[in-house]
Amino acid sequence: MRLFYRNRFWILLFMMLFSSLKVNSQNSFSFLEELKLVENKFDVKFSYVISTVENIRLQEKISTISTLKEVIEYINSNTFLTATKIDERFISIAPKLENIKICGYLFDKDAKPINNATIIVSGKLYGTISNENGSFTLENLKISDNVEFRYFGYKPILKNVNELVSPTSNCVKLMMFEEEFELSEVFINNYITNSLSKLNDGTIQLKTTNFSVLAGQVEPDLLQTSQILPGVESPNESISNINVRNGVSDQNVIFWDNIKLYNPTHFFGLISAINPYLTKNISIIKNGTSAKYNDGVSSTILLETDDISQNKLSGGMGTNFIFYDGFIKVPVTDKLELKTSFRNSNNNWFNTPTYVAYFNKTFQNSSVSTTASNSDFNFYDVNVSLLYNLNNNNRIKVSYLKIKNDLNYFEAEGSNLTDKIKQNSDAIGISYNATINSKTKVAISGYHSKYALLSDNYQNNQQQLVIQENEVLENSLKTTLNYTFTDHLNLETGYQLNETGVLSSTNVNNPSYNRIQRSVMLNHSAFAETNFTNHFWFIRTGVRFNYFDKINQTTIEPRINVSYSFNENLNLNARFETKSQYTSQVIDYLDDFLGVETKRWVMADENIPLIKSQQFSIGSTFKKNNFLADLSLFHKNIEGILISGQGFQNQIQNKRWDGEQKSSGMEVLLNHRSKKTEFWASYTLSTSDLLFKQIDESYFPSNNDIRHSSTLGFNFHFNERLNTSISGIIKSGKPFTPINTDQETIQNGNFTVVNYAALNTERLKAYSRIDFSLNYLFLKTQHMQSNLKFGILNVLNKKQLLDTYYVVDSDDSSKAKQINIKSLEFTPNLSVRFAF
Repeated sequence: MRLFYRNRFWILLFMMLFSSLKVNSQNSFSFLEELKLVENKFDVKFSYVISTVENIRLQEKISTISTLKEVIEYINSNTFLTATKIDERFISIAPKLENIKICGYLFDKDAKPINNATIIVSGKLYGTISNENGSFTLENLKISDNVEFRYFGYKPILKNVNELVSPTSNCVKLMMFEEEFELSEVFINNYITNSLSKLNDGTIQLKTTNFSVLAGQVEPDLLQTSQILPGVESPNESISNINVRNGVSDQNVIFWDNIKLYNPTHFFGLISAINPYLTKNISIIKNGTSAKYNDGVSSTILLETDDISQNKLSGGMGTNFIFYDGFIKVPVTDKLELKTSFRNSNNNWFNTPTYVAYFNKTFQNSSVSTTASNSDFNFYDVNVSLLYNLNNNNRIKVSYLKIKNDLNYFEAEGSNLTDKIKQNSDAIGISYNATINSKTKVAISGYHSKYALLSDNYQNNQQQLVIQENEVLENSLKTTLNYTFTDHLNLETGYQLNETGVLSSTNVNNPSYNRIQRSVMLNHSAFAETNFTNHFWFIRTGVRFNYFDKINQTTIEPRINVSYSFNENLNLNARFETKSQYTSQVIDYLDDFLGVETKRWVMADENIPLIKSQQFSIGSTFKKNNFLADLSLFHKNIEGILISGQGFQNQIQNKRWDGEQKSSGMEVLLNHRSKKTEFWASYTLSTSDLLFKQIDESYFPSNNDIRHSSTLGFNFHFNERLNTSISGIIKSGKPFTPINTDQETIQNGNFTVVNYAALNTERLKAYSRIDFSLNYLFLKTQHMQSNLKFGILNVLNKKQLLDTYYVVDSDDSSKAKQINIKSLEFTPNLSVRFAF
């Protein structure tokens, strides 16, 4: 499928990008460049070893000094170099010391010492950490070395050795400043574990570099981790079916480096396809979303790779019972950095217990047998990121992602007929960020994203071949302007153009049948929002204007996010948003795409309405010492939802009627920490009801109506090398539609169908599960560390129903046969990782 604007889009993007480049002055000056200017000014020649001087930065320009004598005096007194005049024209420059020792103190803006900051010599994998007094010492340095200072939540500092020696004292004093979070500063650093934080605007953020241990997990995956958060559920244990505050999964929009992804998963939804070791932050926003983000009427999920150059070679590799992977960060030059990763399924050699459990869970009740030997399944992903710093104020970033899932299923032993299903995603994006001056920032970005689902399925005793395809192509161009009025108030405004195409096709060879549906939508958006913050208030108010050309509709979407802190312990917040989205997923038939991935993406048109939502929430957070209590109340209305997008498997599953959903609930989180322990408990009480006026019923429970859900978790840190985590979840069973037991099937024209009773009037039994993990740091040196992680999902191996529906019994058409969707069985996993 070809989008009309594709070529024009990229030409326009590059024209805007490079025409807006602006080179800004730097705060320090290259010693090497200054020497060349001095040579020309005084007609002299400096003799030096290039590696000795190329990294040195000066705070003043020596080229403006009036006499050569003063230049030499400045070099001798303000650097670790000695300038010696050989004759009237030649001057030698050499280091004063071969093995330089530096020391210093790190403080924050309140003059408090910073403990455990990482201090590394760039490119040499050598370093130390600051102690409780903020002091540090490094030895055996050269004058050409650069030293990097890093501490979580603070802006990194990069200094040349020459800048770390004070002529008047033995040890320098450095001040580190908190990292800017676009006025949404961290409110809670340890929301559940040390890797999870909550920002002032309500965003839950996972720092992958801080990930230690979480029950059942051996990798830092927020799409898995998010399920311990109140208000976030996965009724079928799949991360591709995460429901946020009772919304269905396609109402969650996922951006990777500002690129929209339509399916960032492997194993058809069981694990994330985004490599966490190149991802800096993973964030989930339930309400009060910034006006600069579109779509996602239930939630917005942001995955962001690091946009700060490391200036040192680093990387890692690892393997577990599902896949093996590796990543590397390479400073190509002092301005250009390459980051790349790969991951591949490891079932090519043998099938691990984890792989078998995942395989059986994924392909149960599909056209694919759960005998893994009859199939050939593999997946991989590749991630490439290029970061180019023109100078301190201009940065270009290019990101590329490829995700591939392939399944070949052999119909019979020795048969050449093979069922196939392929699920692939490709995305590429480019962004340019510029700081025009101290008050003005500009950002321009664009991306191309593609999702493709294809299946070949032999049916009716291998006499019929059914080929099905679903494809989404999206191009986007976005520009934003951020202007800071004061330290407390800023304005962000911008424009976004999205072009989205959706293709859905079914082709049958016998009898011949071909159905193709193509749709293309242009979405023009303008947005503006103000951010105000001080010691007590965080206020973000914004509005987004959308125009959808295909359906000729306009939406105005106000967004409000307010937080007030009475003191450092107590906070109140209120959030409101209206949102819309023009793409959604539907299920035409349960055996589509081999019954594995039954959902197709569709687009709003004259028959499919635009989805609109309104959500309001209020909440409060109390934190004191090591105790945290977080409470939220919410109410959400969604209009324009389709029956075929709600996952029904009963008498209304094939209808294309549209209706509305209303959800209300309460979310509670309690957390207590000590030096060695972390304990948390979460509870969600919610109701979710649907209304379809074409049905002769009032509101009835939605398939996502999980009334009660609770999680208990406990982490214990034995020492700096060994820690463990255990958690348990218990929640209400989901609703389902029973059959009329007096007459299980009825005639509908020439067809026999199941005789269902009233919609969603019964519930499955309550669901419960216990998970466990252990993390051991078995190797830690200045240059390398290695971790061993062991995790178990469903420790007690409880056999539970996740869903149930009925079909006509093929042996007795007067009877209905119950089909059960079962939970993941006892699933161990082991991970070994090396990082350098």
